[in-house]
Amino acid sequence: MTDASLRYPGFYVVGRAIREHRMARDMSLRRLARLMGTSPSLLSSWETGERRIPAVPLGWALGLLEVPAAECHLLGRLHAESERASYVEGNDSGEISLQRAYDRYTLHTYEWAPKVVPDLLQTFGYAHALPGARPQPDDVDQEIFARRVRQVDRDSRHRHTLLLGSAALTLEGVPAEVVQAQLQEITSSPNRWQVDTRIVPADAAVSPTIESFVIYETAEKAFTVVLRHEHSTVYLSDLTTVRRYKSTFDALQRVAVAYDPATSC
Repeated sequence: MTDASLRYPGFYVVGRAIREHRMARDMSLRRLARLMGTSPSLLSSWETGERRIPAVPLGWALGLLEVPAAECHLLGRLHAESERASYVEGNDSGEISLQRAYDRYTLHTYEWAPKVVPDLLQTFGYAHALPGARPQPDDVDQEIFARRVRQVDRDSRHRHTLLLGSAALTLEGVPAEVVQAQLQEITSSPNRWQVDTRIVPADAAVSPTIESFVIYETAEKAFTVVLRHEHSTVYLSDLTTVRRYKSTFDALQRVAVAYDPATSC
């Protein structure tokens, strides 16, 4: 694995998408390479993220594999950003977030959520009860359903390490039984989401006031830090930033404790 691929996880995410669609169609590496007019070794280096696939071969691969148009567009956007160590995506563009590609094609998510259970893991009851939830129940239900689809899209090997701040257990206006049911669903063992959830106490040595963040890890140990703000989402892959956020997460994890419904809420 080259230094470039470790620095730019987008190389790997796009390559893995090609590989998974190829395997889903039961197509050999040699056959796809032949159809694309390239060598199996070069195609393999694109799939493993050792090299960045050029835009034209990417289009050929996605077309030959009959990848749905929405995902083609998503992977095209990610490909365009894949040589940057950082980039910003507007949240009001009306397009599917690039974060969906990371959700689907990486193998480990590390998430710090100091105040509320992350969107992707929210139950229907919890989402409806949150302060500021959409007034139309159908809108909330449709959004939660879309999140469930994202969960199903994840690789079965994907692991999610979630650290919740204690404030997430005592949300104003959300009934204690709703919070308890939400936490029970994501902490039950075994659970279908493969989420390892722990709580960071308010009096922990590491300040629980640190803002929320997500770190995605690929099978090749390439990392992307994702910071979601009100109007934009920032993706950071430079090594200094990654090490800083991973160090923060490790410190939070050291003081985190298992969720105990008997003493919570």
